[in-house]
Amino acid sequence: MARYKTAYPVQWAAGLLSCLISGGKSRVPRSIVLTSFHGDGFRGNTRVLFERLCRHPELKPVWLSRNPTLVRKLRDIYGVNRACLTHSLSGIRALRSAGAVLLTHGTSDYPFMRLPRRALIIQTYHGLPTKRGEYLRPRSENKPSFLHRKILEYRFRPITHFLSSSPLVTELFSLRFNIPRERFIETGYPAYDTLAAYPSSRSFARFWPDAPEAQKLILYAPTFRRVKKTRWFPFEDLNLESIARWLEQNNALMALRAHPNEGLDTRSYRRISPRFVSADQSVIEDVLDLLPFTDVIMSDYSSIFIEGLLLDIPAVFLPYDLASYERGLPLAFEQISPGPSVSTQSELLNVLGRALDQTDGFREDRKRVRERYFTSPDGNATKRVIRFLEEQLLSDNR
Repeated sequence: MARYKTAYPVQWAAGLLSCLISGGKSRVPRSIVLTSFHGDGFRGNTRVLFERLCRHPELKPVWLSRNPTLVRKLRDIYGVNRACLTHSLSGIRALRSAGAVLLTHGTSDYPFMRLPRRALIIQTYHGLPTKRGEYLRPRSENKPSFLHRKILEYRFRPITHFLSSSPLVTELFSLRFNIPRERFIETGYPAYDTLAAYPSSRSFARFWPDAPEAQKLILYAPTFRRVKKTRWFPFEDLNLESIARWLEQNNALMALRAHPNEGLDTRSYRRISPRFVSADQSVIEDVLDLLPFTDVIMSDYSSIFIEGLLLDIPAVFLPYDLASYERGLPLAFEQISPGPSVSTQSELLNVLGRALDQTDGFREDRKRVRERYFTSPDGNATKRVIRFLEEQLLSDNR
């Protein structure tokens, strides 16, 4: 999908206009505005809720985006009234009249726009708390600077409700974003509802039509680093040709997925072997679509391995910069890493083999961590969130 988005001068002008004409008289309580990934994506919890709400008899969802290609696509699928450009007049009107506004990263998901004062502002978020950030300063207990606090207040203070999946998630996000715990609702996350079972057909051709046939998939998805770029395969004994031979011997593919903010040119890997495949967001926008096809997850501190626990996917860790990682972790790494950590390529290939055979010995550890992060992994989070919206928006008392 094209990544073109509304020009910034138009965004600024629309933001100013949204301030000038904002008001509560035209509010339509049953209207719900949604977006994701800074107003550019179509993924995650808000996507699942939007698709379900499009079939709701009373609640009326509208997706706002800066991406005109996405808006046209959603209108073709769901109807012309279901999507608008965020910074258009129709987008301003939809936002001004909304009874609820849903987002994934903060109020900056609606760049420069003034959000309606009387609406529910619901943070659905886009992952689980495995790293520090915001008010949980990276590797520090000091408070953010005055200017940083003001930026954080702009992004997170308007939030009236924050979705959570367990008491631990509530506690960590409350500390991280300085949001009172009573604003959290432990509904679970709608995006995880589909992670109930492996698909009946596990053909990888739907993602990589030109890749060799394979029976196993290893997802390698490290987290984002702003200061120092991520080191892929951070081994002194690195030999990519040897890894490629191992993949062929084990009839496996290795999907390389960089964080969207960092990216990775996978061409050098694919020149070595077609068993290295790209899984970046231009190929697979939502990584959750790939998890049901995944046999092992390789990562460092990304929350993708915790999401994989819903399918009991074994994890292998490459925490090469644990002592110096720029963001730091809110919990001890040993408490949240239910799998082996490796520092050499020979160790990696040994533990990958055991993980693929389901003989890694970490099943109970995965269960322990899963229960800390997910109170009710029953596939009904979407229903619970929609029930909450019905209670809040369809009541005569609001």
